[in-house]
Amino acid sequence: MRQMKGRSRSTIAIVAMSMLLTACAQTTYVDLEKDEPVPGSPVRTVGVQIDRAFNNEFPDCTIILEPETGPGLQQFKPLVEEALGRHLMRRFTRVIDAVERRQIARQSALDLRHLQDRQDLAKIAQCDTFLRARVVGPGKTYLVVWSQVQIGIEVTMVRAHDKKLLWRARHMADRSEGGIPFSPLGIVIDAYSSVRFTSDREIEESVIDDAVRRITRSLPNMRVIRAQR
Repeated sequence: MRQMKGRSRSTIAIVAMSMLLTACAQTTYVDLEKDEPVPGSPVRTVGVQIDRAFNNEFPDCTIILEPETGPGLQQFKPLVEEALGRHLMRRFTRVIDAVERRQIARQSALDLRHLQDRQDLAKIAQCDTFLRARVVGPGKTYLVVWSQVQIGIEVTMVRAHDKKLLWRARHMADRSEGGIPFSPLGIVIDAYSSVRFTSDREIEESVIDDAVRRITRSLPNMRVIRAQR
């Protein structure tokens, strides 16, 4: 009985902290090396590192490579690719998304697991950079009366011909539903909200879109820069 009460208190503490942080959260951009999670911090951080070569060369095009994922996160891969293609289109003159990448690879018999084939892809597409994402984080958390989707994305952009690192960024986005029940009716309502939330695929899409949007905002807008030159 005491063990059950202890678990209940832990659950309530987690829910309360999540609700507090969600209400207070704001986004700030910091140096990637300083982007360390701070327990209890209400600030959402996007860690960013832009190499001087990026600003010297102003890449015109990027190829989105297949993302890497942690265990149990494979289902987020196509959502991340789609979001990257959509948001990077607003930053670069040209973006080779997953559909075009697969089409070129298939037509040219390229196996993109191999470095030489990736470099051949860049030459064929006449594109100067690669972008790869890694999906991390707990994904979904379900605690009966409270659920959360928490997805982290790390991106790296390198020059195609020599793998020179041009840009790195990472961010963890989340959304939750449910609450702290104070009555039997409250338990029923929060449990229903929690189940509905965790089964809604659009929530995952929205969280990933939030993460990618915040990450890509750390980039200069190449479309605007090139139009002004």
